[in-house]
Amino acid sequence: MYHVGNGVSKCQFVEKIQIFFDFLFPLIITFAEMEDDNSMSQRILRTLETILNNDPQLKEFVIIPCESNTKNKSPVLYEEHNIGLESWCVKHIYRHAYLELFEVRKSLAKRKLSFAKQSNLNRLLIGVLLINPDVSTFWNMKRELVENDVIGVTNELIFSKMVLSYKSKSNEAFAYRRWLLGRILAKLQVNDLETPRNFLENELGVCEMAARRNANNYHAWTHRIWCIETLGTRIGNFTNVVSDELAFSEKWVSGHVSEHTGFHYRQYLLNTVRKSRRITNVYEFYYCETIKILGLVSENDPRDILTFLLGKDKFQGKPLEETINFVNFFCLLLYDMYNVVEMLNSVYPNHESIWYHRRFLVYNLVKTAHEYHGLAFKTDAKLDEVILYGTNIVNVDSSAFSDGEKQPKLFKSQLNKVQSSRLYQTLLKNEAEFIKKNLVQSSLFHELELARRYEKWLKFVVCMEDV
Repeated sequence: MYHVGNGVSKCQFVEKIQIFFDFLFPLIITFAEMEDDNSMSQRILRTLETILNNDPQLKEFVIIPCESNTKNKSPVLYEEHNIGLESWCVKHIYRHAYLELFEVRKSLAKRKLSFAKQSNLNRLLIGVLLINPDVSTFWNMKRELVENDVIGVTNELIFSKMVLSYKSKSNEAFAYRRWLLGRILAKLQVNDLETPRNFLENELGVCEMAARRNANNYHAWTHRIWCIETLGTRIGNFTNVVSDELAFSEKWVSGHVSEHTGFHYRQYLLNTVRKSRRITNVYEFYYCETIKILGLVSENDPRDILTFLLGKDKFQGKPLEETINFVNFFCLLLYDMYNVVEMLNSVYPNHESIWYHRRFLVYNLVKTAHEYHGLAFKTDAKLDEVILYGTNIVNVDSSAFSDGEKQPKLFKSQLNKVQSSRLYQTLLKNEAEFIKKNLVQSSLFHELELARRYEKWLKFVVCMEDV
């Protein structure tokens, strides 16, 4: 028996060496695999970066389900301005980029990285954000690279569009686009109208793309509102912008009748018409259509419809310029009431979003009639918080106003100017017929409940006791 030393036999020594190598060998394999993964991930990221930097007409990014690299080729697919990434490599790319980025996060914030290293960071950011765009830290790193002039704003708009083509509800991506556009607008000349117009057209296209990919895409519609308020107001003819958007929203809700976000956007446009002093003669088309539908008056002056439906009052004798917002808003409400909603309900009966939009229209018609006569429009105090812009009145359930208690009997008082007007009497008649028609047509409990809730809402919120 031979001894190696310290009383350890040769057999025991060999056995310990074997145990050591049995433990070490898997680690060596793991480190080798990680090295291979890193090299592969870097190649894939370089390919993605090259495509993004050289194709301004990119349309879509998608991750393609694929369990393994059976064909032993690049997992990046590029065809007709579209990029596809095979799913088997996603975890490798994300792990590699994630670890690298967090190692240098603080150095980037302190501006201790060279230009070349910052360029490499952008390559990593492309990988992680295409896969998972909901990490604010990575978007903030993108912002820092833009501020350091490492990457350009134009390329970043293309990149964020590709992110939204895959994750269309990414609020971080929309926020990043707004930040980029804000930087551009801050450097524009005041008399430059063409650049905002081009950006507005592009952004509206991005919003529509995102809205089509996901129903009720709140972030896409919020971004669209921001574009109208920020870019649209910098264009010479704001009236045309709003008119085009009204036409777009009517077409949209006709094809997406169950989406509350589309109706909410239309309500935003109606409120914009009421508030903005820059909007003129929007009423022309809607006035003519409303006159045709209701068979009211044929005069050319839009104020005649106010006189016919509401009677004579404070706007008589005033120039049209002073009443244009009121006339615009009033004609649009009538158009939606007797054209858009009626058409949608006949084709898609008993959709909840239609009932809610009808609430918005009735409420504002009655409120506008009170404003016309200089009267206060009083409703249940609990309604006040939902009347303000930003909260959708249509989501208020009438049961919320009763607290489950039996409503007291309403005593009739002398009719005021609004209640005795043709508009108010027409609304009473039409709403009663609308409710009755839908109750007869409905067979499901949910559909019947929509009509009953609407009837209660008219009585106890808008105070139409005779409905």
